[in-house]
Amino acid sequence: MINRNEFDALVNRVEVLSGRVRDLEGKIQALTESQGREIPSGMAPVTALAAEYGISTKKAEELARNTGVMLVKCKGGGYIAFEEKFRDSARQVLRGAKRKYGSAYWYHPLLGKFQMSGGIPK
Repeated sequence: MINRNEFDALVNRVEVLSGRVRDLEGKIQALTESQGREIPSGMAPVTALAAEYGISTKKAEELARNTGVMLVKCKGGGYIAFEEKFRDSARQVLRGAKRKYGSAYWYHPLLGKFQMSGGIPK
């Protein structure tokens, strides 16, 4: 059985720990708010758009630059671009790309030689 002094000491310890937990929750919330920048609507990471069309990220960035799609650099080192404009220009450029019979490489004057998995986009 616990005596009164031990019980009071345990209650005091629990109050101190709950105060520390509240402080840590506040710090975590402040950190997530400062780093939790959302991608604006209508924009998407270039890596996701590149994967959608089966081209490399570098070629997707080059495609965006050469067709006039605005790229915005993020803190992490990647880029985001306007989805619809990128998709329209990617469809147009990738449909115009040519491939020699039996070759794994495609060619377009804006991009040069590149590989594309999945074939020509619809």
